[in-house]
Amino acid sequence: MKPYHVEYVQLAGWEADEVGLWLAEDNDWLLLRSIPNDYMIDGYVLVVKEHIVSRKPHRDRKQVEQVLKLKGIQPEVPSNFSFLELVDMMRWVEHQYGLVEFTDKEDCTFFGWVNEADAVHLWMDTLSSNCTVAVRDNDNPPFVLSEIQLLRFDADYFNSLKLLWQHKSRQKLLKPSDN
Repeated sequence: MKPYHVEYVQLAGWEADEVGLWLAEDNDWLLLRSIPNDYMIDGYVLVVKEHIVSRKPHRDRKQVEQVLKLKGIQPEVPSNFSFLELVDMMRWVEHQYGLVEFTDKEDCTFFGWVNEADAVHLWMDTLSSNCTVAVRDNDNPPFVLSEIQLLRFDADYFNSLKLLWQHKSRQKLLKPSDN
């Protein structure tokens, strides 16, 4: 039987803890069901372990665990999940969930699709909050792979943004051309 415990993870340079129900981990990754506040589960978070400063017990952990158990939340990994290298993990999330969300600083979250990657850099086609797509170009600097701290997927905002983008994309296809 899998352990049932809530993790409070402090990342380098972050003020707030990343909180989640522990699901699995390997040498490079920590997979959690995200708990953005109180007893609410919202998607998954994959934390790059090299950015973790501490994993500490929290005084409210047992109560959160009890509420999650009472709600019937199980510590189950997503189907077809396995730990991969960072870019491959991003592509897996993109393939399974339609896009990928990643964070390289506490207040810098990006949504989009992997365009290209090398051993050091990542070029993305990004999706803004108003659902416009910025396709990779040479004017925008690439992301540095070693700075990416976590990936999120299947959260409410993530799914809402994806739905809105899909809707707007269909509307563009259905709109008669202006000739």
